[in-house]
Amino acid sequence: MDTLPNLGERLTTTAQLADPLARYQALRDLAPEIKAAIAAEQDAAIAAARDTFSEEQTAEQAGVSVSEVRRRITAHRKRVGPPRGPGRPPAAE
Repeated sequence: MDTLPNLGERLTTTAQLADPLARYQALRDLAPEIKAAIAAEQDAAIAAARDTFSEEQTAEQAGVSVSEVRRRITAHRKRVGPPRGPGRPPAAE
């Protein structure tokens, strides 16, 4: 996955394409990558906040539910965490 700054540069370059249909197609192709990168950053931010605060405090301060905090922590751990336990299949990428 590309970093947000790199995706920002790509977005800026893509938005300046002269051909409107080429610009549309390039932006359409870039959208899922941007969405995934933002979600990954949000997950990491919630996980970092959870290291300091309780689930309830994190949820309240972030303006989300406790289940959303748990979901984002799980997603973050799947993305960057240690391998799964013995006998468990590897996480899908």
